[in-house]
Formats: sequence, C-alpha cells, structure tokens
Amino acid sequence: MSRSSSARPVARLLAVAGARRVDLAARSGCSLDTLDRIDRGDLVGMKLGTLARVAAALGVAPAEIAPGLAVRPRGGLVQEATKIRD
Repeated sequence: MSRSSSARPVARLLAVAGARRVDLAARSGCSLDTLDRIDRGDLVGMKLGTLARVAAALGVAPAEIAPGLAVRPRGGLVQEATKIRD
C-alpha cells in the first residue's frame, strides 16, 4: 500500500525547500534508495544515525520524517520511576 504524496515526508519537505532528492542524498551521505525507504515508512533495520543525518540535512527533527519516533512506548524505566513516586 503506497502512501499519498502528502503523507510522504521527504517528498513534502523537499517540495517546500525547492530541493532535489539527489542533493539531499549527497548532503546527508545516503543513497536515493534510503530516501525512498524513509518516504515509504520502511524503517526496519535502518540506523537512527541515518534518520538523524537526513533530518539534519532537511533542517527538521527526526520525528518529522519518521513520525513513529515521536511516539513514547508504553512501559520502560521512566514510566516505572514515575509510578513509584506517585
């Protein structure tokens, strides 16, 4: 299932900036295939550093190109520590 062009974060941000994919690839040090994967949301096995470099080259937060990064998972040490204090 393909995401619409408005849901493709890299394409949308490049359009706003008036930039080309090839320029973003060169600036972030990644391949065009990697940019396509990010745009499709295919992030399995992708290094966080790659997402950070692409986001930095665009001038945005990593969560803007990978919205799943903005979601806090359930559980974990921070939430457990908060429950203990309450």
